[in-house]
Amino acid sequence: MDISIDFGITVTDIIKREKGVISHEMMLSKEEPSLKLLENLFSDVNLETGINLLAVTGGKHLNLGDKIKSTKIVHVNEIDAIGEGAMNLSGLSSDNPIIIVSAGSGTACILANNGSYMHCSGTGVGGGTILGLSKLLLGTADPIEIAELAKTGNESGVDLILEDVVSGPIGLLPSDTTAVNFGKISKIDSEISRQDIAAGIVNLVGQTAARVATSVATTFNAKEIVVVGRSPSFNGLKKSLEQAASIMGFSPYFPKNGEYASALGALLVAEKNPSD
Repeated sequence: MDISIDFGITVTDIIKREKGVISHEMMLSKEEPSLKLLENLFSDVNLETGINLLAVTGGKHLNLGDKIKSTKIVHVNEIDAIGEGAMNLSGLSSDNPIIIVSAGSGTACILANNGSYMHCSGTGVGGGTILGLSKLLLGTADPIEIAELAKTGNESGVDLILEDVVSGPIGLLPSDTTAVNFGKISKIDSEISRQDIAAGIVNLVGQTAARVATSVATTFNAKEIVVVGRSPSFNGLKKSLEQAASIMGFSPYFPKNGEYASALGALLVAEKNPSD
């Protein structure tokens, strides 16, 4: 059995591959990486002889050291893991520059070019922002509840658009482009629904990620943007990101199973460099 683990801030992703079949598991990240945690996770696996390859990446993976019992632990740089996983899932070639957006608790932008990967930008705004603002404004940090609220909400209930501010479009920006996120709240006295607030939070994060990604893509002359990570699973975020990116002429690609790109990438990188 081959195993790879991505220790995220919010979620830990686990990839298992046995007889060529890949399975994926996830759990909330409630404790820092440790050998004891690994032993608990794989209590049903013989750690002496049952694992052919064990790859780790993500937050504080270096805490694990080089071995668990007799099994070697291969540590993989997170940027390489995200890049390799995203390119594998997308099926694209990096002969020309591609920007990979890792939309997790925060948002990282990675330049893929000729098989190499470089962290080139990012923002602290991401899925963790959705959870944090939702806890403050909605009283919940449950991602499932937030997603359901956003699904039936409308960001126009909290955001000012160009039509509200200047009565029409500006340059390349259509009249329904967001002018001020949450700008409408200070101008109305009526009660705002939890659904609209949730939609506004998700919209803010999606638009911010898109602005950063398109700016970076323009800087590095990249024509393709690939988005991976768990944040696009929030209702409305993918749509907000797509709409904001389209204004700059980009059509982001969201590969299937993108939520575990980093864990998959760690496995692929470790296979190439088992001595790392």
